[in-house]
Amino acid sequence: MSRGGKRVGAGRKAQGVTRKVSLTLTEVEWAQIKESGLTVAAFLKRLMHGQTEAPAAKPSGYPRRHAEERWQNYLMNNEQQYATEVVEAAQQSFYNILFPQGAETAQVKTKTQYECPFTGKRFGSMDALVKAAIPYLLKSAGHDLRHKRELAYIRERESSPRYIDQL
Repeated sequence: MSRGGKRVGAGRKAQGVTRKVSLTLTEVEWAQIKESGLTVAAFLKRLMHGQTEAPAAKPSGYPRRHAEERWQNYLMNNEQQYATEVVEAAQQSFYNILFPQGAETAQVKTKTQYECPFTGKRFGSMDALVKAAIPYLLKSAGHDLRHKRELAYIRERESSPRYIDQL
């Protein structure tokens, strides 16, 4: 089995010719591109093809029960064991942000892709977003908990006496 290097037919198919350019625009124009949710290239292509309006944003329509199933599957199939308080903190963040005020459908910004409210990364589907969000939130909650414990330990050491005459 060959490894690495160029192979006939391997890789992504070219979409066109790549040329590096420098583009000078006003802050307002750069803001327009950013607001569109598109890359600079996609924004320019849309303008070149006479499409002045961005495609309408679609509601995500991702039901809470799908997110709950995905969460349980992740915990059951993941080898790493998390402390109960880490799982609870990550879950609370997950549901409060994706399903505010107990909503039954996810509330996520969508443009041409799904924007993760935790990382700002974009995904092609809500399922991919949720799949990536769960380990990120578990790791983040674990880190936050360790950090709080370390700070408490440091404060405790600083307040404890260092010499016998300080007892």
